[in-house]
Amino acid sequence: MRLPATLEGRLRVAIAVVAVAGLGVSAYLTAVRLSGGTPACAITSGCAQVQDSAYSELAGIPVAALGLLAYGGLLATALLNGDLGRAGGLFTALVGVGFSGWLTYVELGIIEATCSWCVVSAALMGVALALAIARVWVGSGARAIEAAVEEG
Repeated sequence: MRLPATLEGRLRVAIAVVAVAGLGVSAYLTAVRLSGGTPACAITSGCAQVQDSAYSELAGIPVAALGLLAYGGLLATALLNGDLGRAGGLFTALVGVGFSGWLTYVELGIIEATCSWCVVSAALMGVALALAIARVWVGSGARAIEAAVEEG
């Protein structure tokens, strides 16, 4: 019974690490956006074009600030033990991957520019989803083992 709890603990730490990295990316892009600056773009050259597009805001809120909320939510769910933490993390990561997918489509198909920060954020959200799925799977396995032991 200890193994699933230990494995889930490791998954929670991994989700927290991904969330903190995502918070860093989102905080940087939010700060640049609010200061009116241009984001550094090491690998691609489209960061400024993406940041300055009409798609960089949703209802007047910078998309990067929404990233702060999403990664903050992931971090909060990583700190929660049990079903609430697992379900909340899975939900947050699913919404994050869906939104990141839409933003990637907008970058490539509409703006025709790629922001390396956005690619990193989308990748982090994808990793967070994989970890959240694993956490739910491990959590359900732990409950099944506990139930079998109680019946035993």
